[in-house]
Amino acid sequence: MAQQSINIGAAANDGSGDPLRTAFDKINDNFSELYTVSGAGPGNNLALSGNSIISENSSGDIILDPNGTGRVVVATASELRFTDHVDNAVAYVDADGDIQFSSSLTFDGTDLVAGSAKVSDLTSGRITYASTAGALVDNANLTFDGSTLTAASIVASDITDNRVVFGGTAGLLEDSANLTFDGTTLTVGGQLSFNDNRISTINSNENIDLDPSGTGTVNFAVPTQTTVGSAGGASNVPAAPTVYVKICVSGVEYVIPAFAVS
Repeated sequence: MAQQSINIGAAANDGSGDPLRTAFDKINDNFSELYTVSGAGPGNNLALSGNSIISENSSGDIILDPNGTGRVVVATASELRFTDHVDNAVAYVDADGDIQFSSSLTFDGTDLVAGSAKVSDLTSGRITYASTAGALVDNANLTFDGSTLTAASIVASDITDNRVVFGGTAGLLEDSANLTFDGTTLTVGGQLSFNDNRISTINSNENIDLDPSGTGTVNFAVPTQTTVGSAGGASNVPAAPTVYVKICVSGVEYVIPAFAVS
């Protein structure tokens, strides 16, 4: 209902204004509408007191519900205040959409504190991580300046391509000139390579030494057969082997006769 104004006439007692009954009927209508939309009406839960909007029913919500795409706008010149809060706590929205305050992450306008560590106490460029106690810690051995990652005293950009990186004796990161990996082949000492199921020498005419420690032996886990000869039917060793395999035992070269697989 639109507000109803009382016609008071052009001048006092000129008879052109609303009769008393009409005037008070408008007053009653205006008050009825106010009572309907305010906390003063029966069954309503909101009350206005000074600058406060109060929910009078126990644990009742106060809902601000704009129509359509309208927003709830808080026009404050300085700050929005939460009476129930944790001092300096960073506010976040939980799974229910409620604003909560974190006691483990605080900001006092100068320092951001996570756990027991102040961000202002962290050293510039150091990689930061969460400790076992949940505190924020910076690592003196791992730094990043925005372009270069440095581990201990070695700069990642200084590591030679394909070299395997390991922890040195002083706990520093080092790359190995004797052990390289290009994504496919592992090379040891620049002489021996491992690729899939193949062990090869890199330099031509180089030996592959199998040298067990102490009384250890070289164990070949390979298939066996009970006959020899190209036809597979000979029970005795043929007069002439198919080939001789050249080996070296303790620095002495030997040949082993070999026969065609049956």
